[in-house]
Amino acid sequence: MTAPGGRQPTRLFLVECYLHAATPREVAAAMTAVRAAADLCAPPVTMRCCLAVPGDDSYFGVFTAADVSALEGVFDRAGVVFERIVEAATVPLERTTTLESAGHA
Repeated sequence: MTAPGGRQPTRLFLVECYLHAATPREVAAAMTAVRAAADLCAPPVTMRCCLAVPGDDSYFGVFTAADVSALEGVFDRAGVVFERIVEAATVPLERTTTLESAGHA
């Protein structure tokens, strides 16, 4: 499927990675390698953010890409192992006040 202007549509993905006893610096180095590999990718793969869960030895990258195979290629080129890649979606939220969220509306 091609978007207007001949570009591939962009989809959102969550990539789960595991680094046993990794420091924040080690996670940053792994994600820097992934970002560098993504910068060379066509169609583009873009890292949106990275979340670390140190107590779980895991970290998650949020990416936009045309498909899963593009992301797999980026991680392979970067030499970073991932557990899984799943398609994700953003969830629009309405802004609520403190009273509304506590059920006092």
